[in-house]
Amino acid sequence: MKQTMKRTSIYMVLSVLLLFLTVHQSYGQGARYTGSYSPSSPVKYVGMSNLVIEGLEFVNGNADLIALYNCENVIIRNNRFASTPTKRGIYLYNCKNVTIIDNTFENVQSGMVASTSTGVKFEYNDLYNIVGPLKGGDKTGVMAQFIEVYGEGNSISYNACDNIFGESSPEDLVNVYNSNGTPQSPIIIKGNWIRGGGPSLSGGGINIGDFGGSYQIAEDNILVNPGQYGMGISGGHDMIVRNNKVYGRQNYFTNVGVTASNWYVADKGNSYNITVANNEINYMHKDGFLNNVWFNDNVLPVTGSETNKYNSNLTASILPDQLVGRARVGQTPPPVEDPVTPPVEDPVTPPTETPVEDPVTPPTENPVTPPGADSTENTETPPTVEINDPSIVIYLDRYSRICINIKGPLSPSANVTITDVGGNEIFSRRIISFHTSIRMRVRKGTYTVYVVNGDKTNKKELTIK
Repeated sequence: MKQTMKRTSIYMVLSVLLLFLTVHQSYGQGARYTGSYSPSSPVKYVGMSNLVIEGLEFVNGNADLIALYNCENVIIRNNRFASTPTKRGIYLYNCKNVTIIDNTFENVQSGMVASTSTGVKFEYNDLYNIVGPLKGGDKTGVMAQFIEVYGEGNSISYNACDNIFGESSPEDLVNVYNSNGTPQSPIIIKGNWIRGGGPSLSGGGINIGDFGGSYQIAEDNILVNPGQYGMGISGGHDMIVRNNKVYGRQNYFTNVGVTASNWYVADKGNSYNITVANNEINYMHKDGFLNNVWFNDNVLPVTGSETNKYNSNLTASILPDQLVGRARVGQTPPPVEDPVTPPVEDPVTPPTETPVEDPVTPPTENPVTPPGADSTENTETPPTVEINDPSIVIYLDRYSRICINIKGPLSPSANVTITDVGGNEIFSRRIISFHTSIRMRVRKGTYTVYVVNGDKTNKKELTIK
């Protein structure tokens, strides 16, 4: 009897812990900003560095709402992009180290397109209705797209996107086109919650490896009714799709849940190191049969193929009723500085022609190379900042997790170290994102958190109760 009671107690404890872990992992998709906005006309910058574009509201713009050409070290946060069904919210060309975070997009042609850029982070944003060509836009609609993005620190993660059928018409909601991460820092598509897609007969949820590329990972995403397909690998090498949940009910345009194929062998060569593993799928073909997984022979062998499984319990309920605005409910947003309002006029004369980006669908000809924009190098040296720099914010969130927010450029050597009251180091890691949450179980007590970001530092004691 005692043994039975002991076993029951253990099960109860484990159940509570599992519940906590579920909340811990799923909390936070979407924008967290709860402040006000200042009206703004579309903004364009060329050849600028060290910018913060913040607290602005763009409505009914006649151009891409924020367009950056040849810019570096830019933060775009806490803005609202609305009612611009024929224009993109954000367009980047030849930019470096751009963080786009805590913004809301409503009824825009596309959310964000980044071309020929590096160090682009599109994270913790809300998107409602990717309109695409539905209302006269001349471009394919995407939630977020990388075109020839390269190098380290590229991410499309922890966004919430909700598309109402009849009010939206996206192609691929997330598309990674001819882009290359690195073995140490692959392009990351992680933790996005996406609902709604179609009626495109070729578009769907998340597509990596489009027109080749390398070192891309799509993981821990949840998709409900995303379109013709759920998630796909379309070419390239060193591609990973893992630990995702994909549900699709029957519709006249639905096809397959998770797929891998090399559509560009002739142009880009063979695919290799393809992994599709531990995905849960329940996807109905338009003809009324389950069509969860399809792999083309030209990507075989697919590592982990046997670990993908049909889950009949997957329904539309795997996502909450409220996606957009969910993260703002009952949450204190990270501290922010006073908004920086861009000047009314462009500081540098913009290019005479808007660069042309590659389409989402495979082009019949080689991709168009955007024309070069005039560039004026910003040679100003940022001012020296004292220890305990306010650009580094250290705090505990509502779950007593240690969190760090970095405002401004993120140094490649940025690091966080945690020590206990005895001065013993218990944690240390490189910081690779504007927002970092330490996913480590820490006992009650007082800890010292030390953060270094280039020449900026901050140290803070935190007490976990």
